[in-house]
Amino acid sequence: GLGLAAVLSMGNTIRLDIQSRRDEIVIVKLIGATNGFIRRPFLYTGFWYGLFGGIVAWLMIMASMFLLSGPVQRLAGLYSSDFQLASISFSNGLTLLIASILLGLIGSWLAVGRHLHEIEPS
Repeated sequence: GLGLAAVLSMGNTIRLDIQSRRDEIVIVKLIGATNGFIRRPFLYTGFWYGLFGGIVAWLMIMASMFLLSGPVQRLAGLYSSDFQLASISFSNGLTLLIASILLGLIGSWLAVGRHLHEIEPS
C-alpha cells in the first residue's frame, strides 16, 4: 500500500517535470534523440528523489525512536516489564534506502514510459 503510494507520487512528480520540459523533449526528438536518451535524466531524478526520501524516512525513524524511548521505558516500568524499543539496524537502514531508490526508479520509469510516447514532434 505505502510502496504503491510512493510509486504513484513519484510518477506524478516526474509527469509534471515531463510536461514542463515538453518543448525541450520535442526539439531533442527532432534532432534524433532516442527515447532512452530522453528517459535517462528522469531516471536520475527518480533515483535522487528516492535516495533523499529514504534518508528523510531513516532520520524520521531515528528521531522518533529517540523521542519515544524514554516514555516507552517509563510505561514499561509501570507494568514491571523489561520492554524496550529496538533501534533500526544499519542493514535495515540500507534496505530502506535501497527500497526507496527502487520505488523512485520504478515510479519515474513508469511515468516516462507512459508520457514519452505521447510527445511526438509534428
